[in-house]
Amino acid sequence: MKKDFSLAEPELKGEKEAIAQAKDLFNTFIKALKAYRLYPPENPTVQGLKDQVYQKFQSFLNQHHSLTLKIGESTISFQDVTIYENPDLKNSLAFLFYKDGLRELRFREGLEEWEIQEFLEILKQSETLNQLEDDLATLMWEKNFVHISYVAVDVFLEEMPSIIPESPAQFREKLNLEPIPPSTAADFGEDDPEIDFYESLPKMAPSLPTLNNRSVYFLTPEELEGLRKEVEMEINPASVFNVVDILLEILALEKDPQPFQNTVQVLEKILDALISFGEFKKANDLLTRLNIILNTYELLDWQAKTIQQILENAGAESRIEKIGKIIDKGEGVNLDEVSSYLLLLRPNAINPLIKVLGELNNSKARRMLCEVLVELGKNKVELIAPHIEDHRWFLVRNIAYILGRIGKEISLPYIQKALSHMEPRVRREAVQALGSIGGPKVIPLLEKALGDDDPRIRSMAALNMARVGRKISLPILLKIMQSKEFAKRDAAEIKAFFDAVGSIGDNEAIGTLKKLLEQKSWLGFGKKEDIRLGAAFALAMIGTPEAKEILEAGKNSRDESIRLACTQALSRKPSKGIRDLAIW
Repeated sequence: MKKDFSLAEPELKGEKEAIAQAKDLFNTFIKALKAYRLYPPENPTVQGLKDQVYQKFQSFLNQHHSLTLKIGESTISFQDVTIYENPDLKNSLAFLFYKDGLRELRFREGLEEWEIQEFLEILKQSETLNQLEDDLATLMWEKNFVHISYVAVDVFLEEMPSIIPESPAQFREKLNLEPIPPSTAADFGEDDPEIDFYESLPKMAPSLPTLNNRSVYFLTPEELEGLRKEVEMEINPASVFNVVDILLEILALEKDPQPFQNTVQVLEKILDALISFGEFKKANDLLTRLNIILNTYELLDWQAKTIQQILENAGAESRIEKIGKIIDKGEGVNLDEVSSYLLLLRPNAINPLIKVLGELNNSKARRMLCEVLVELGKNKVELIAPHIEDHRWFLVRNIAYILGRIGKEISLPYIQKALSHMEPRVRREAVQALGSIGGPKVIPLLEKALGDDDPRIRSMAALNMARVGRKISLPILLKIMQSKEFAKRDAAEIKAFFDAVGSIGDNEAIGTLKKLLEQKSWLGFGKKEDIRLGAAFALAMIGTPEAKEILEAGKNSRDESIRLACTQALSRKPSKGIRDLAIW
């Protein structure tokens, strides 16, 4: 029996067209980026290529709704087909993304012109970027893109294997249980608990004979090189951790309180030293091993309490303050390692970390701390939320972001305060946080944001209200859109409201949208086109037979602008025949 491929062929053809369209779009994007790097922003070549990129994005997104690009070390692909490849890593756009941890870029329908411009500016800045302070993921995060998102990985964790034991059995297997040599262990600390460990170390070494004639002793170059290597081995952190292995085994097995407390003091000194030298991976390993002992060994109550106190002290304000100074310098510090260490801390570290967050100048470190606080604060919102009243707007913005990521309704009274903040960037973050939290209780707060003085905040509030409230939010949005004041707003905001209504997808909006499509009493020609185009696209997004019927009828309208708007909405392909159409 022959297989029927008649249904598969159109689908395959559509995929090929999408791939070809994506490749053409990306090639234009590369040309625009090169122009951005060569010429000043006002250059006609730059402006022309930027407009072409935006129009091609709109054409693709209106037809396919989203564009997802997979990023490899030297390639960028769409639907598993390579659309860009450059093996020269020095000049490769793919490697520029890849080295900063970006593995996927997503562009969604509704993409605005300012987002493309800011994205190009970020890539232009990458040539002079200080890698110790910023990366592409951080810069994109700070721009608050609405329709551009990305997937990033921790490059260090992706490339380096973990040495943390996977089980108690594996931990015990790696322990160094060889006895201390008798020459160094004799009678140490047995009779006199007051003996200081560090003061006793010199006494444990054998005395060297006095050299009467030093001039006859010299070292060859080979001997000097051998000595240098031996010194490096002695001061290597791996050597320190051989000592830590022994101390941790003592901690796990010792039942006498005094030696146990002495061991704890030495471990805390080692932890402080590791932090001071920026050895956060070693510090992370130390805390992880302490947690393993606490959770897997049979400890007496006083032993468990002492180990818990070590873990608590790791988040003390003095230690967190020291960490803050180290990461703010950004010199030779791996923030992934710092993050892994901080995530092991207890809730008592939250307030000191927020204090450091308010003092950091390193934007990449600020972002890392925000993500750490999201994890540490999931069940401790009451420790984070009061900082929304801080006098520093940038810290308030970060707190609103953290509360939104945590997503607990208990945060709503505090986010409500951020909605009234004098700084627009704080209010924008508060609206995003409300959208992340969701639920019926955020609807009144988002409705309040619809009356904000900032058009971007009003736009974000409309989109978040549609996503969270769905049908409940429809009457609120339609009422605003029918007001005389709405027609005076800029094109980007008008588009956002129509996108919000269209995304709800409810037939109850059809009557109002039809009225707005056909209404003639507008303030000016340009505004009339913006409103009609918005109404037509909202009807297309709803997509019901009733909505399509209105668009089909509009194709035969005597009014040219109605015909163009309906035709374009049905085809989802932008045309240059209408003013400011590129924004759609």
